[in-house]
Amino acid sequence: MFFSFRSWALWRVVGPLLAIVLLLGGLSAGSLQVMSAVRAYVAGESMWSKGQKDAIHYLQTYVSTGAPLYLQKFDAAIAVPLADRTARRALESPGNNDAVARAGFAKAGNHDDDIGGLIWLFKYFRKMHHVAGAVTAWRNSDALLDQLIEIRNEAANDVALHDPSAAAIKHWAERIGAVDAALSTLAVDFSDELGKASRQVSALLLLVNLVIAACLAGIVLFHTRRMLWRRWLAETALAVEKERAQLTLASIGDAVIVTTQDDRVGYMNAAAQRLIAAGQDVTGWQLSSLFNIAEQPVRGSFQTAEADSESRPQLLVRPDQSSVPVSVVETPIVHAGEPAGRVMIIHDMTAERRLVEELAWAASHDALTGLANRRQFEFELHQAMSGADGVGADLMLIDLDQFKIVNDTCGHMAGDRLLRQVARLLTAEVGDSGLVARLGGDEFGILLRDDGSATHDVAADVAERIRAVVEQSNFVHEGSSFRISASIGLVGLADSAGVQDALRLADVACFLAKDKGRNRVQEHRPSDTGMAVRVAEMSWVNRIRKGLDEGRFCLYEQEIRPVNGMLKGNDRRELLLRLRDENGALVPPGSFLPAAERYGLMPLIDRWVVRRAFEVIADRKHHPRKIASYAINLSGATIGDSDFVDFVAGLFAEHDVSPAVVCFEITETSAISNLDEAQTFIARLREIGCSFSLDDFGTGMSSIAYLKHLPVDIIKIDGSFVKEILNSKVDRAMVEMITKTAKIMQKQVVAEFVESLAILDELRQIGVDYVQGYAIGKPVPVLTLREEKIA
Repeated sequence: MFFSFRSWALWRVVGPLLAIVLLLGGLSAGSLQVMSAVRAYVAGESMWSKGQKDAIHYLQTYVSTGAPLYLQKFDAAIAVPLADRTARRALESPGNNDAVARAGFAKAGNHDDDIGGLIWLFKYFRKMHHVAGAVTAWRNSDALLDQLIEIRNEAANDVALHDPSAAAIKHWAERIGAVDAALSTLAVDFSDELGKASRQVSALLLLVNLVIAACLAGIVLFHTRRMLWRRWLAETALAVEKERAQLTLASIGDAVIVTTQDDRVGYMNAAAQRLIAAGQDVTGWQLSSLFNIAEQPVRGSFQTAEADSESRPQLLVRPDQSSVPVSVVETPIVHAGEPAGRVMIIHDMTAERRLVEELAWAASHDALTGLANRRQFEFELHQAMSGADGVGADLMLIDLDQFKIVNDTCGHMAGDRLLRQVARLLTAEVGDSGLVARLGGDEFGILLRDDGSATHDVAADVAERIRAVVEQSNFVHEGSSFRISASIGLVGLADSAGVQDALRLADVACFLAKDKGRNRVQEHRPSDTGMAVRVAEMSWVNRIRKGLDEGRFCLYEQEIRPVNGMLKGNDRRELLLRLRDENGALVPPGSFLPAAERYGLMPLIDRWVVRRAFEVIADRKHHPRKIASYAINLSGATIGDSDFVDFVAGLFAEHDVSPAVVCFEITETSAISNLDEAQTFIARLREIGCSFSLDDFGTGMSSIAYLKHLPVDIIKIDGSFVKEILNSKVDRAMVEMITKTAKIMQKQVVAEFVESLAILDELRQIGVDYVQGYAIGKPVPVLTLREEKIA
């Protein structure tokens, strides 16, 4: 240990000196490399200049004599500066072109050992003042070399054709002389700049060596003084740290125990003394005489997380057999490779265990009422249905009828107080015979367990008692009294296939109780056809939402054709909604639209249809066959949607669609049932530029009377009149009357359900404007331009 400490101290003293020496060595090596590179450039400049001079000499001789030998010697001589130029340009261009540069310098006759220095100096020092000057002189020679090559080519071409005249020879000689003079100047400049760069580098390196040598002496003195100062500071800090550690351990909340090799107490802080209830100094006592640590089994979701940790849930057992839940972390003390004891950190887990219990309660209970929450209720429901006890158990769903009135009128705090009041009533009425839970909002659930004697009739009696108790209780808020009641759905668990099925059936029964006037108990009976219809409708709710989420809704289109069939550019289409089921089969609208209308899903569907329709119309703007208008069906629920017009306006802006090609279509029934809203709704969309069609016209008792109040553009005669027009004089008269009335009101008429050419001829005689039906064209899938090309 002594040797290691002294070696480290010696290294700390010598290390900086060694670093300086290495720095000097590196600097010297760098200096040699720089000087070697400069020398290489001097040698290269000599060959570069000689190549230029030789090239000029041979070119002058060739011009004078016309001997091909001198032309060949010119080409060999000029190749040296040209190769140097190729190397330089490769280094100046972006990217790693060292291989090209190396080949160029080698071709110019530079020694292989010098080429690396030439490349290195150029890449890293070419912007240095004098080196930059040399490079500039080198670069300026490029144009002169090109001039020599140009003169060579002209002379060679002239000599090959005929003997050049004396004037031509003189002209070439003068041009060669001018280039020679310019190149000589550049060669001198290149050589001068390299010399200056060499002298500058030598002076700089000498200065750096002197500065570093001076720094070496200063660093030695500074480092030695600092080492002595640090030693004194370390000794002082060690004493302070020891005192701080003792104070920290004495005040820390966790118990800290340090033992010796034979497991006796070497140190114990105040928290440890309190934990083991030691009334005296126990230093030197055997640890086993003070307490024992027992493993505590772990349950639930905490088992995996804690079992893999160093800190495990355990019990500290005192000699008097009292125990405390703790977590223990142990670290061995090793001295010279041998165990010398251990450090134990013991954390009292009493508060954490209490918190875990509180969290477990919160995870399974409703914070507002203290009842079980939906998660716990579904768990208990699953347990009941999994065992034999579930055969006679019953499920109730309870929905408060007047909660929204109280909540909206008196505020949320009053609503919360009402929920707590009802929770107390339900708990008192059910007692130990079942589980009461708040499932969310103003909805409660009750699971009546089978005790061996209960029957479904008993459950019905309990449900009726609960309904009566709720009805008889009043809710008072700030002097005002509110009558409250409850709608209850009751289902026997034996009648359901699982937890979700039981909840769904109970929900349907509760809905029926509300639908029949509220404040009543509705039992689910498998033989009840009305209940079966509602169950089927409710099953469609999830299927519709899933269809929207999974993109299984699609549009079909059916042609609406002018009666005379000759009006070009007046083709129309009605867009029809379809749904593909989970297996890809088409589902007719009549199967799912009634459920969508009953359970308020039509606004979602309408918006999907309109958005998809706009995408199709925008895609077909450049279609070779122009469509005059697209009819888009809307439900009665959308007529009352105040935000729908803004939604449509946003789609027009997003897709750049002309409002003139969009015709919204609503049924006569939905328009008449919401006449004021329908008038406003139609007027706002017509202000944008859309047209409107009134579908299924003629089915109402007062259709003609209402027609003058609805600002629609098109009347679509109900198909029940059209398809019997050949067999019924009454139906024909109705079609003719509607058509004549519409003509008087300047509205166009469309006849639906045109299923034969005979019906088409009859409608033509009556004067109908447009026809639609299987005789004209069956509905087909809507395809974008790209999809049409693929198809």
